[in-house]
Amino acid sequence: MHFKKNTYKLLLALFLVASQFCFGFQSQSFGEKTKTDSVSYYIEKNNLIKALDYARKKSDYYLETKNYAAYCDMMIQKSEVYRSFNDMVNTIKTLYEARNIAETNHLLEKQALVYRGIGNINGIIFEYTKGKKYLHKANKIALQLKNNDLLIKTNQGLTKIFFETQSDSTLYYLNKVDFYTKKSKNLRDIALNQNNFYNYYTSKNNNIKAKKHLDSSYTIALKIGDKALIASGKNNLGVYYMTVEKDYEKSKQEYLDIIKMFPNGENSMDLSQAYLNISYAYEKLGDYKNAYSYNNKYLDLLDEKNANLYKSNQEIEIKYAINKVENEFKEKEKAILEKQEKNQKLLLLFASLFILAGFIFYFYYQNLLLKQKGKLKDIDTKLQYKIISATLDGQDEERNKISAVLHDHVSAVLSSVGLHLSAFESSLTKEQVTDLKKTRALLKDAHDKVRDLSHELVPPLLVKFGLQFALKDLCENNTNSLVQFNFHSTLANDRRFNGEFETKMFFIVSELLNNVMKHSKASKSKLLLEEIDGKLVITIEDNGIGFDSKNISMSDGFGITQIRARIKNMQGDMKIKSKIGQGTTIIIKTLLHKAS
Repeated sequence: MHFKKNTYKLLLALFLVASQFCFGFQSQSFGEKTKTDSVSYYIEKNNLIKALDYARKKSDYYLETKNYAAYCDMMIQKSEVYRSFNDMVNTIKTLYEARNIAETNHLLEKQALVYRGIGNINGIIFEYTKGKKYLHKANKIALQLKNNDLLIKTNQGLTKIFFETQSDSTLYYLNKVDFYTKKSKNLRDIALNQNNFYNYYTSKNNNIKAKKHLDSSYTIALKIGDKALIASGKNNLGVYYMTVEKDYEKSKQEYLDIIKMFPNGENSMDLSQAYLNISYAYEKLGDYKNAYSYNNKYLDLLDEKNANLYKSNQEIEIKYAINKVENEFKEKEKAILEKQEKNQKLLLLFASLFILAGFIFYFYYQNLLLKQKGKLKDIDTKLQYKIISATLDGQDEERNKISAVLHDHVSAVLSSVGLHLSAFESSLTKEQVTDLKKTRALLKDAHDKVRDLSHELVPPLLVKFGLQFALKDLCENNTNSLVQFNFHSTLANDRRFNGEFETKMFFIVSELLNNVMKHSKASKSKLLLEEIDGKLVITIEDNGIGFDSKNISMSDGFGITQIRARIKNMQGDMKIKSKIGQGTTIIIKTLLHKAS
């Protein structure tokens, strides 16, 4: 029980820091009123994919029509959608694109908004020096423009960074935000900053001042009827009653109020915090049944949130990769069509001036059309290869992420649950101990299955020892009474390549060996790894029934086209030698991808 008590205290502290501080982030707006086709509308509907798609289309339109101010606003909104996915790379990239337009066109207010966004993101990724630099630049422009709302936001960002770095300047910037919020008379901004004062004085163990500011923030939240602020205030009140007054009954009631506020599960952040903290309150009150029930609700909500975010992120990444390939094709097609139109005009001009040479130009024109059709066909083929490769790369990345989630999160949660069960054991009766042992056995079985699934998705031997050892192990595992796989390699035992390259090659070879087992009816197969002229050469031979390699098409059932597309995208080549009744030989050559 002592271990469990300390664990809950740690979780409470983490929630206090992670979800209650609102130095400039809770008050961020997407800059437009909610309508049926807008970023804000899709975000309220929890459809981040459509929000991002809408932001992309609108920003492209504004850039094309040279409406640079609207373009900057939309790019800031797009960066916020990326930040919702925790995709900091695209968040920063989008803000830098907006910064270039704002600076080139001398849009001071937009520059300040972009600088503020860049500063806040740098604060999130712990680049505090760079974060302060951009926030100070934004603050300077806000002072120049006398923009009170922007001054509030820039100083909120600075307050957050100084708070996280435990700087003595935190209180200075808190007071600055207080000055500008009172000047604007925006009750929501005032309530947020009073909440920030509460968090600051809580961190200084000054409970009297902390409670004063908490009451002020909560009173304003009730006045304006902001559910999110009310929920935040009740969560803080619950923590205060538990940690300061030790009144667990009052604390419990605050969290019950929050749960009633969101009957449909909206506002998952405050709701999940309420579930976790009320579980602790029930435990302190001796009601272990409800404590266990609400702790499970917290874990269910947390898992559901992570799963939805992961799924949405994967859909966007795959959609973005395919969209990128399609856009490249459209650009090339447009260039060819423009060239074709230009050639047509030239031909018509010469035909009118030189009638006698009309037949010559006619044949030239027909020949040119045939070449251009050939180019379009070639581009279409390359497009299909790229789409196949982009889809397979997305599947590989999804496999790696699922494996990481199973190993790093689900497995860790199951281990944590096991520790919690161990903490209960000393206080249980013999009958309860027996039930507990059964529960722990089931838990261990689930843990083993999660571990095995993680290893199936990404073999640990591949990650730890590299491609050679993983392929050798694959041959040994697939050898049976029907077919024997022999592995040979001329590479050094410690030869390693780039991790992503090794993963792709492993699953390519795995698929080819699977084809040998399914279709070749071979009794022997040989896998050979060599390094020749700076290239990795992989040869797969079998003594099976073979097939007519000349009849392989885009619709073949062996997955050869998909494999060839992937190898081609890796700057490699694959040759197949096979005749009916004479077995099959597949040779893959790719450029070496050295380990980083």
